[in-house]
Amino acid sequence: MIHRNSQKRIYGDYNYFITCDVANRRDFFKEDLFCDLWIEEMKLCKELKKFKLFAFCLNYEHFHWIIKPNNEVANYSKIMQFLKRHFTRNSNIVLGYNIQDIKTIEHDNMNDNEGEIGQYRLRCREKGKSWQIKMDEFVLKTRKKFIQKYGTNHDIAKFTWQRSFHDHIIRNRKDFINHWSYTMYNYAKHNLPDDWQYTGLNYAEIIDDN
Repeated sequence: MIHRNSQKRIYGDYNYFITCDVANRRDFFKEDLFCDLWIEEMKLCKELKKFKLFAFCLNYEHFHWIIKPNNEVANYSKIMQFLKRHFTRNSNIVLGYNIQDIKTIEHDNMNDNEGEIGQYRLRCREKGKSWQIKMDEFVLKTRKKFIQKYGTNHDIAKFTWQRSFHDHIIRNRKDFINHWSYTMYNYAKHNLPDDWQYTGLNYAEIIDDN
């Protein structure tokens, strides 16, 4: 399949097939810890941006989506911007980069009610950003698991996405069915394990009906 990769986006009441690559096609998602983090980021993004998710597959170095944005909340460019930015931040916290962010969320989890961190949590709640607290807690737990597995003196480079992404407007029902199958079973195309977890086939609770 060949899909458009352009800075000129077409917005409307459409379903979109989207592909996004890790920079340099690096196989970053061979590590389940980062797959699990990506899943949580995707769930949060879906909750906040109010889009419909019809299919997804996360592979070692890229992912595919079929989504329908709620354009009153966010178009698909804004959705991708949110997901890419937040996953980059949080995966690099797990890796031990972004030291100030690490100190903030570690301090935050040690002390919920006192001083600047208590004020930070209060501001988050007042601004409707309790999701930030919840995600920071998940990131901290993931970082602890990462340290147990790799230690703090590892050679894993910082994470980055490729600069842009591919998009394709789903034209009709046949096009939808073809892309749905291509997306959900994409792990097989790339010779991932038969029991690959990170496909919408295993997350029926977040997949919408079309």
